[in-house]
Amino acid sequence: MYIPDVGNVIRPYLALIGTLILIPVLLKYTLNPRLFIADIKHPLSGSLMAPMSMALLVLCDYLATEIPDIASVLWFASLGLHITMMVLFFGFQFANFKMVNIVPSWFLYPVGVISSTLAGSELGHTVFSQNMAMLCIGIYFLMLPLVLYRLVFFGKLPRRARPTLAIMAAPINLTLAAYLVNFPEPDAILTGALAGIAITMTLLIYLCYINLLRLKFQPSIAAVTFPSVISAIAMSRLTTWFELAHEDWYWLHKFGMFELTIATLLVLWVSAGYVAMYWPERFKPQHKKIKPQ
Repeated sequence: MYIPDVGNVIRPYLALIGTLILIPVLLKYTLNPRLFIADIKHPLSGSLMAPMSMALLVLCDYLATEIPDIASVLWFASLGLHITMMVLFFGFQFANFKMVNIVPSWFLYPVGVISSTLAGSELGHTVFSQNMAMLCIGIYFLMLPLVLYRLVFFGKLPRRARPTLAIMAAPINLTLAAYLVNFPEPDAILTGALAGIAITMTLLIYLCYINLLRLKFQPSIAAVTFPSVISAIAMSRLTTWFELAHEDWYWLHKFGMFELTIATLLVLWVSAGYVAMYWPERFKPQHKKIKPQ
């Protein structure tokens, strides 16, 4: 991306690590269907299950260039899983709808399905990918006022849900990145609109981090990583296009490097937090027992 010589070397290792982390999560829900239904019914927990299928779709993007046959099978399965989870989640939510239950992570199902377009175009599904990208962009612009309305007029988010504020930057940056990937000649007006909102939302979540990072570490704090990473990716795609079409705006490449730095630090911090949470004994000071004389 910004440092291709390094990125090309570490990419397969990071894909492997991500797969190894994802497998236990998939097994947990596969072996315990009741837990899957119980979690997906919850307005917060259910929405945070979307990255599970999104991660598979992103993995397909890597495999599409390395092992296209496997990538194709996994892509169809992952897309089917994502759509099934989306139908179940919103079915349960609309059956007992409350405006106060809406959280920013509700974006992840309807807009997150745009992740399928990254590998879709590589696998030859170009028309599907372009139509899906435009559909997800439209859904984002429809959902944004609704989510903002809930945040402004229905009180603060519960403490457990506050880290999802960081997700406000994820869908717009994801749509921007996917749009630039799937359209060789992107519309300048639409690209400018997406980029303007993406940069604004990214700066907003940076301000949110000041308060979010003061909270006691909890699993939902991992929500800060994806928006930061995808914003850096979107800025990389954007500046690549600027370099070809609008050189005067290429200076945003420096802002992209700043985003990449923030994203890297956050991923390292969250990873350390999970290690400390699951293996607390390794981080507690060891007190030597004094033998009685």
